[in-house]
Amino acid sequence: MDGKLIQEKKAFLFDFDGVVADSEPYAFNILKRLMKDHFDVVIDDEDVSITIGNSTAGTARNMERKYGVSLSYDDFVRFLMDYPDYYTEYEGIKPFTDLPELFDMLKKSGRIIGIVSSTIYAHLSIALQRMGLDQYPSFIISGDSVIKHKPDPEPYLMAIDKTGLDPDDVIAIEDSPIGIQAAKNAGISVIAFKGSEIRQDTSLADYDIDSYSSLISVLKQTM
Repeated sequence: MDGKLIQEKKAFLFDFDGVVADSEPYAFNILKRLMKDHFDVVIDDEDVSITIGNSTAGTARNMERKYGVSLSYDDFVRFLMDYPDYYTEYEGIKPFTDLPELFDMLKKSGRIIGIVSSTIYAHLSIALQRMGLDQYPSFIISGDSVIKHKPDPEPYLMAIDKTGLDPDDVIAIEDSPIGIQAAKNAGISVIAFKGSEIRQDTSLADYDIDSYSSLISVLKQTM
């Protein structure tokens, strides 16, 4: 990791699922239960890659294409209501280790923190409150904030505009190929966070980290 380049960044944009909270294994297990309960379809474990980083509508389309079921967005949302919601109900929700310290460090150093996620705003807002992190982000770009979702650059272009900075002063933290591509398409560098239980192809990222402690160590050099 090029510590000097990281230290010069003035805004850090975080995806949520798999980056702020390890929600993806839980969400995938719920999806597997839903498809079995409603369609008697068994989802292959390898298909986790076609759900991560997607909006709800995108996941529904992926299930239709891969498994030949008729699953509209409205039906998908209705079916999901039968299962505990990770963001609002799951008692085990928590941030990744060392992330609160990283957020605190970024905030105190005057850097901008943003959340850029395909998840809807209401869920992100509640989840951040439940984890005690809601005071840190300056803004949230959610799935219902944009017309085009990742890997389209629109979410990150909107986030860059919110920062008021040049793209060279901004960096994204992502864990999925879709999210990494979206940030790269917006012209910003990317740190791939690989601390989630689910490992993905992060080859397009500029840097890889396995934990937030390494990023904290780099940033401490500027304190």
